[in-house]
Amino acid sequence: MGAKTGPTVGLDVVRDALAEACPGIGIMGIRRLDAGYTSRQWVADTDEGPLLVKTPVRNADPEHLRRLIATTRRAAEGGIPVVRFRAFVPRSGLLDAPLLVQEYQDGVPADEVWAAMSSAQRLSFAEALGELVGRLHSCTGPWFGDVFGIRKHPDVRSFLHALVDDRLAEAPADLTSAGRDGLATALHRAVDAVPSNGVAALTHGDLWRQNVVLRDGRIACLLDFEHGLYADRFLDFGKLDEHVFDAYPEGRRAFLDAYDEVCPLPDDWQARVRLAHAVHALSMAVYFLRWTPEYAPQYVGELEEWLAERA
Repeated sequence: MGAKTGPTVGLDVVRDALAEACPGIGIMGIRRLDAGYTSRQWVADTDEGPLLVKTPVRNADPEHLRRLIATTRRAAEGGIPVVRFRAFVPRSGLLDAPLLVQEYQDGVPADEVWAAMSSAQRLSFAEALGELVGRLHSCTGPWFGDVFGIRKHPDVRSFLHALVDDRLAEAPADLTSAGRDGLATALHRAVDAVPSNGVAALTHGDLWRQNVVLRDGRIACLLDFEHGLYADRFLDFGKLDEHVFDAYPEGRRAFLDAYDEVCPLPDDWQARVRLAHAVHALSMAVYFLRWTPEYAPQYVGELEEWLAERA
C-alpha cells in the first residue's frame, strides 16, 4: 500500500499524525501547502510556532529523509541558514508514509518574487548566493558520497565515474546521436581529466531559486538538502546555471566573485563546470524521461551540444 495521495488525506488525519509525532503539542490549525514536487506538505499553527509537516511522494524510503536531515544539519555546522527539525517518523500509520516535521520558515521563495526584483536587488541576491554557496562548499567531508558513508568513494574521479554510470544505466541506448555508449566514452574521458586530488565538498544538489527563501529582501534559508552529498563541488553549478544564470547572465560574475572570495576557484574551473553541465543534463534527461517525458528533449539537446564541443 503506497502513501496516500493529497486529495485523499483529510486535514484531521494530518492533525492526528502530527499529534502522534509530537506528543503534547498544541495544534490550533492546519492547512495544505501547495509547494514542491517531491512531497505533500501542510503548515500547522502550534504552541511551538508554525511547523511544516511533509510526507514524500516519489521516494518513500525513510532512509532518504534520514539523509536529508543529516545533510541539513551538516550544512548548519558550516554556518548555512537552514531549517530545524522537530520530529521524524519512519512510517506514520495514519498517513502510511514517512513523516517529517520541521520549523516553517517565514518568507518567500526567491522564484516567486524574482520578476518584481529590481536590477540592484537581483545583483545583491547573486552576490549573497555566491557567498552562501561558497560557504557550503567549504564544508568538507571524509569521503565522496552520502553523509552516512553508505555509498562512498575514496577520490573524486571514482565518485564521478560511478555517478555517470548510475545515470547512464537509467538512459535509453539511443539517448543521443552518439548512442549511450558514445556518450559514456565522452563523459568518462572528461572525468579522467579531473585532477585526482579534489576535496569532497558538501553539495546541495538542487540549487535553484525555489529553494532559496528570502525575508525582508535577504536570503534567510536554504531549503531541501535531500540530494545533498559530499561530492565534486562543481556539480552544484549545473542547476545553478540553468535555473538562475542562464536567464540572468549579468549576475553570474557577481556570484562567481563572491564565491571565489570564500571558496577559491581553481584554474580549471570552467572545464569542471562544463562537465557538471553535462552530468546535470544527463541526470535531468533520465529523470524527465521517467516522470514527464515532454521536458527531456531540452536536456538531450544540451548533451548533443556538449558532445559537439568535444568532437
